[in-house]
Amino acid sequence: MKIRLTLAFFIISVSAGAQLIHVEGSKALGVNYAYVKNGFNVSSRITFYKSGNLAFRGSIDFERVSFDLSKASIVYANPEIIYTFYNPGDKLFFNVKGGILTGAEFINNSVLDKKKSQFFVGEDIGLCVEYYVTNKIMINLDLDQRFFQLSKVGKASFIIKLGINYNF
Repeated sequence: MKIRLTLAFFIISVSAGAQLIHVEGSKALGVNYAYVKNGFNVSSRITFYKSGNLAFRGSIDFERVSFDLSKASIVYANPEIIYTFYNPGDKLFFNVKGGILTGAEFINNSVLDKKKSQFFVGEDIGLCVEYYVTNKIMINLDLDQRFFQLSKVGKASFIIKLGINYNF
């Protein structure tokens, strides 16, 4: 009797503590570090899972890029839609995603001692791989191609992000 009671208590405890992932209503907060050509990117993000295959993500990004004579600091918001197209188990998810970028570039030319700020908009498309280390901790790898309008830094850019997320 004592063993059955202990076993029942253990099963209830594990079930109550389990966090469902990739289901409607689950959320994740995360931080990312990224490589971009001639610079780096750091961001914080929040993800809302609408269903097992559809999620909405928003991030605030800071990017620093260096050129021969100038440097650019870029701050932007990036809302995205994510669709899971393949998951070979409960821990690994492959996603496609797309979103928009909107923010400001702050360009500093060291030779001319000029500073200029510029508003820009853009789009991004990409792939995202999510691996759940535990039910609460997830590691993500994002590969994105970005396209910019009204930007002085460039018309397109590739970015590779590695991040860690806490799911709740």
